[in-house]
Amino acid sequence: MRIQSLISLCLILLAPAIHAAILAIDYGAEFTKLSLVKPGVPFDVILDRDSKRKIQSVVGWKRDDRVFGQEGKMTATRFPDAHFPYIKPLIGANALTSLPIYPSSPKLTSDGALIFPHPNHPSHISPAPESQDSVWTPTALLAHQISYFRGLAQEMSASDTVSQAVVTVPAWWNHYQRKAYKDALELQGLTCLAMIGEGTGVALNYAMTRTFPDFDLSTGQGEKEYHVIYDSGSLSTTATVVAFYQTSELLTPKSKTPIATTHIDTIGTGYSPVGGLLLDLTLQELLVEDFIKKAGSKADGIKEDKRAMAKIMKEAVRVKHILSANQESNVNVESLYNDIDFRSKISRAELESTLADSADLFASPVAAALSSAGINMSSVNSVILFGGNTRVPLVQSALKAALDPSDQDKIAQNVNTDEAAVLGAAYYAAALSKVFKMKKIDVQETSFEEYLMNGQVLFPKGSRLGEKKALSLDPKGIMEFDFSQGARPVLHLEILELEQALANFTSPEPAVNLTIRLDSRGYLATSNAVLVSNLTEPEVSGGVAGALKGLFGSKKDKDETGNEDENVEEGEDAVTKEAEDGSTPEQSEKKSKKAKLEKVALKFREKQLGIRPMTGEEKRVTMARLTSIAAYEKAKFAREEARNLLEGYLYRLSGLLSPDAENRALWEYGTQKEREGLQKLMEETFEWLGDHAEKAEEKTLVEKRSTLTKLEQPIITRFKEAQTRGKAIEDFQQAMFAARAFFVEAHKNVTAAKEAAEAATPENPVAPPKYTDEELKTVEDMLKDNEVWMDTRMQKQVKIETDKTKDPEILTEDLDSRGKRLQSTVLRLEKKKAPRAPKPVKSSSASSSKVTGEEDAESTILASPTETASSETAIPTIDTPIHEEL
Repeated sequence: MRIQSLISLCLILLAPAIHAAILAIDYGAEFTKLSLVKPGVPFDVILDRDSKRKIQSVVGWKRDDRVFGQEGKMTATRFPDAHFPYIKPLIGANALTSLPIYPSSPKLTSDGALIFPHPNHPSHISPAPESQDSVWTPTALLAHQISYFRGLAQEMSASDTVSQAVVTVPAWWNHYQRKAYKDALELQGLTCLAMIGEGTGVALNYAMTRTFPDFDLSTGQGEKEYHVIYDSGSLSTTATVVAFYQTSELLTPKSKTPIATTHIDTIGTGYSPVGGLLLDLTLQELLVEDFIKKAGSKADGIKEDKRAMAKIMKEAVRVKHILSANQESNVNVESLYNDIDFRSKISRAELESTLADSADLFASPVAAALSSAGINMSSVNSVILFGGNTRVPLVQSALKAALDPSDQDKIAQNVNTDEAAVLGAAYYAAALSKVFKMKKIDVQETSFEEYLMNGQVLFPKGSRLGEKKALSLDPKGIMEFDFSQGARPVLHLEILELEQALANFTSPEPAVNLTIRLDSRGYLATSNAVLVSNLTEPEVSGGVAGALKGLFGSKKDKDETGNEDENVEEGEDAVTKEAEDGSTPEQSEKKSKKAKLEKVALKFREKQLGIRPMTGEEKRVTMARLTSIAAYEKAKFAREEARNLLEGYLYRLSGLLSPDAENRALWEYGTQKEREGLQKLMEETFEWLGDHAEKAEEKTLVEKRSTLTKLEQPIITRFKEAQTRGKAIEDFQQAMFAARAFFVEAHKNVTAAKEAAEAATPENPVAPPKYTDEELKTVEDMLKDNEVWMDTRMQKQVKIETDKTKDPEILTEDLDSRGKRLQSTVLRLEKKKAPRAPKPVKSSSASSSKVTGEEDAESTILASPTETASSETAIPTIDTPIHEEL
């Protein structure tokens, strides 16, 4: 029973996770792509509110209003100090970038955190920042954008809450960056189901519609297919070597059909910090120099002017796109600086010659990835291009130049260079959800760097993400450990109250079993710490209970918050029970001995080292500010909607009141006094709206519209009634006619049944009438009531029929209501089944039973039309026990 209860609990807890909508996010430095995974929703990218498939990765403010996407991008020229682009490279970082891409550069605080200023920040932000120079951390700015992403997905998801996410990140991202991204998701109420490499996402999209060679993992026989995912984006270029293969295995020993699994293993990664932004900045610099050359002294100070530099950057991006397909491009920026228009020309050759020394950086990640994977280019089937920067001729030429002539034809453009990663992430989310029927996939990613414990390698470079290491340590002295990723310290671990645990430990040769996990999302965490005896190898619990433990995790497995606040994990003494599976006494004794092995869960404390993550207080304040902004935006949207409705209503009313209006409803069905009252109130409301449109509250706007509606409604009612009354009267009369015909026929049926009942004998009974007297009385009363009501109203309606300004005496709603009620009553009676005749009483031929037969005949009662009891119903005698119903 305990196992069944645990299984039921497992299914109940999993149900919301299985059926919830999942958001797939491919967050890029310049553009973001989204996809929603939900039954009934097309498997495609989510469009933003400008109907764009790519969403600008930016958040900005237009005075008090937060804006995203293309509108957020446009704030760079008008409100540069409230424009925050290129947040991605600053997530989980503690160093200022040298790239001139931030209108308001972040500063480094004394405790090693980056923070952006926000001059003239909105007053509705609560709690208010102490200083406008220190307002937003990169994680908070990412959370702003995630709120927009989630809002788009929620609009598409409708009733299902979007509460989970699968995200793509660069494979070379470190412990700090991944934890910061996870914090940003949690600030917006999203659980990070998975964090996969961007190259892995492209590989998943590539594998969706393809099959791969078979490979036997146990024997090593078979083949693997190797591909290089070449991803050149805005700020970086990455190459990922991926092995594709397929395995087949029986689901259970009794299964007859093997299940095929597609495996996607990332085995090598190379990285270079160059991307499309290098081309943008180079073009910007060329254009600025050209402008200075042409404008002379009038151009002094242009590089310090944020608006001018934003304008010329916008033109540089446009020119780059043109040069990708043409040899030359015109340059045209109106009023660039000091009211000077800038017009020029630039060629692709000029750009490429300027970047000649940097071209090799675009190709270097391929060689690094192949070296990391331990294979050469001859083993690779193709180089799959991904990322918008791969469309640039300079990048394509650099990649070809780095390959041997025989390998250049392996460059493939067989995935969507913008959307493959997010569609692959959505495919992976669908596999995790277990809702969709799809082929089985297995994804294995590897670490970009090695992880060390007290200077010793714990997880070598290339270790599989999700791997655990169990360490058996001698419990002596103070047990503290420092973990690092490469040369960067990431975690400090301390075992607490060890002496107290040892004092209460009765088994010989105590040892501390410490389990460290390289999380599947790419960061380091402590799974558990247990005090055991070294005499016997500790066993891994199995069966259903063990599986459930692995599924939900024990209390000590959940210390992954990563706050710099010290987190203490408390364990409990293990409780064991004797086996109850009917085994032999010897087996039971052995199991009992194993079960009695003493285990004590130890408390431990984790502290993040290196780059400081958000503290608990910072998270609370940031979440409160995000909530206050969301509340402001919700109220603003409601107010603007009410204002638009009022404004639209006023313009519509103005048209209807116009003497030459095409729609003559107000003129034909309204009195002169009503029109004058409407005209006056409309003009007053127009004047009021002109003065208070921007500041009026939603409640006031709704009240203004409601007041106008009350004056107009009587006229509209007369007009609508005139249009619908004729058809409603016709339908009502048809319902009355049908009901009368039914009543006449039903009355005949009842009369005939009663006459037959009078002539019936016990030996030859007849069925009672189909309808009771009460049922017929109900129909008759409804007919009479409707006739009286209709005659009274019709006499009054006829008198005012020619005067359209009079309120109608007969309303369509009343006609429909009475007609439908009468119709439903008749239809219910028509569907009623006719009752059966009672069973005949058999007469006895024996003279001895003649008297009895006569008595029985006299006591036989012919069923009446109102009888509901069957002649076969047994009447309980005095001896029959009768139970009262509670």
